[in-house]
Amino acid sequence: MKKIDVAYLSKKINQLNKKIHRAEEQGNKNRVWWRKMKLDKLKSNLKGTPKP
Repeated sequence: MKKIDVAYLSKKINQLNKKIHRAEEQGNKNRVWWRKMKLDKLKSNLKGTPKP
């Protein structure tokens, strides 16, 4: 099973931010909406994880 820690979550958040900005440039509002929902979930997980 993959270890979910602060570094992993921050990497995923950065990747998702890139995808959101790319979708905004293309004008695809549906993709932006879904990805922002996922981004909020990742940020809440990041706040809940203990820092080493």
